[in-house]
Amino acid sequence: MGKRPGRRVKLGIFHKLVGTFLVILIPVYIIGLLMNDYGAGIVRNEIAKSMEQKSAYILASLQTEITRVTDIMRTFINDSDLNDLSIRSESLTEYERTKAYNDLFSKIVMLGTSSKYIQDVFVMMPIPNKRISSRTGVEPLDAEEWKALQNANAAPATAFYYKDRLFFSFGYPPASRSQFMLVVEMSLPKIGQEIKALKPYEHSISYLLDEYYKKPLYEELSDGQAATSVRALAAGKERISIDGTPYMVFEERSEPLNWTLTTLIPENEILHPVYSFKKWIWYLSVLSFIFVILASFAIFRLIDRPLKKLIGGFRKVELGDLDVVIQRKENDEFQFIYAQFNRMAGKLKQLIQEVYEKTIYSQQAELKLLQSQINPHFLYNSLYILYLMAHSGDHDGVKKLAKYLGEYFKFITYNKSEFIPLKTELKHAQMYAAIQEIRFRKRISCRFEAEGDVDAWEVPRLIIQPILENAFIHGLEHKESGGSIVVAVEAGERQLTVRIMDNGVGINPKQLELWQAGVSLSRDGEDATRDDIHGLENVHRRLKLLYGSTSGVGLSNNIEQGGVTAIITIDRASEKE
Repeated sequence: MGKRPGRRVKLGIFHKLVGTFLVILIPVYIIGLLMNDYGAGIVRNEIAKSMEQKSAYILASLQTEITRVTDIMRTFINDSDLNDLSIRSESLTEYERTKAYNDLFSKIVMLGTSSKYIQDVFVMMPIPNKRISSRTGVEPLDAEEWKALQNANAAPATAFYYKDRLFFSFGYPPASRSQFMLVVEMSLPKIGQEIKALKPYEHSISYLLDEYYKKPLYEELSDGQAATSVRALAAGKERISIDGTPYMVFEERSEPLNWTLTTLIPENEILHPVYSFKKWIWYLSVLSFIFVILASFAIFRLIDRPLKKLIGGFRKVELGDLDVVIQRKENDEFQFIYAQFNRMAGKLKQLIQEVYEKTIYSQQAELKLLQSQINPHFLYNSLYILYLMAHSGDHDGVKKLAKYLGEYFKFITYNKSEFIPLKTELKHAQMYAAIQEIRFRKRISCRFEAEGDVDAWEVPRLIIQPILENAFIHGLEHKESGGSIVVAVEAGERQLTVRIMDNGVGINPKQLELWQAGVSLSRDGEDATRDDIHGLENVHRRLKLLYGSTSGVGLSNNIEQGGVTAIITIDRASEKE
């Protein structure tokens, strides 16, 4: 009986491998038999994808180059030589002016050779009446050209046209550009050469259109009227017919440049040998069935033995043996699976231990909660203060303290949820602080501050009040006046921080050093029974178990004002699943 399940698994894997290969291959045979009927559509789709990629690549290249050139221009207009010559040329000495012209010319030449699409780079400066070009050098300013380019387009880094040439310009000041203007002329023939490289078929037609100006930057049809007719016919279409010849239309648009690249390809050139593979389908069928049997058997042999070893490991884990380790010498996928299995077993053992610890600490927390519900010292003090206030006729104070006590014990007695909204936890802490402020009268004051989205957080209950209680009772109880506690909440998206700062007596340096080193203070013989230590460690351990090692309670002494700062940290980024 013990061996039959193993044989069934072995035969089942082999049959499933054969079946899987057949399921994969049979549709291929069907597609092959129907290839003649669907070939045209497949080829169209492939050509469409190829053309989209090529068109997108060319437009992306143009966009990248133009963006790079305009970025260089944007930097260039701050050049010191350019600003000196255009603004204070007359104040320069002859040597300084000559040197500035030479240096500026060298930079313009360098900019002109920085891109294969640049035809010319020149600077126009009306004050010295000079035009410095990377092609023609320094020459007098052409007033007609200056006026035309100055008024052509006031927006910087925007394409405009002058005498059927494409320009980009920057000027200073940006609004009027009256001091100088840096102009780059793009080479339309070189852009055309780049587009010609796209041409996949002899009789295909391509053109590049500036949509803003409705102006073709490049087109292959020499007849302007025919080109305009073709552009109008192809706009927004996927297929058109020109003189009885069907064409496929491919459009790609660059939003930053506002340019559209369109390519028309004759369908009769695309669909030329669609049916050439039909005769091979039958040979492929026979060879494929042989391959299925051999490949299935080989794969089965490769996975059967290591799979059995892995199953054996799982059975040991099932029986409770969490120290099981399985090894594999070959560096393959099974070695990785074995390593993950070993990690899983180790992690499972660790999680069981953590769950055990968490159960213990949850029980301790529940015990602490029950103790806090019936804390006689706090209750007796509060009732005595209530008696004194009633005896002195402070009816408003009696009503206020009675309300606070009711809210406090209502929360302690009836709220049994493990997690509560942060606002509820803060409200409870404020109630406790208000009661203690009444008890200590004007000796101690407590202020609450909140920053961030407090509504987005839920926290374990009773994490603020125990630390606040520690500040009142053990930090400030003996302070005659001027006692101060500040509770500052910072609620981030992934991390919550609550700082509880007092100006009391502080913490013993030895205890602080032990706390920062991660040593339990409740195990230190000197303070083994102190409730404040138990409360701090209880909150600290609960947060670490719930959210991970980066969460917990940190302590530090305040150097300037004295007292202690306790920092509660909840880090969702390392929260345990």
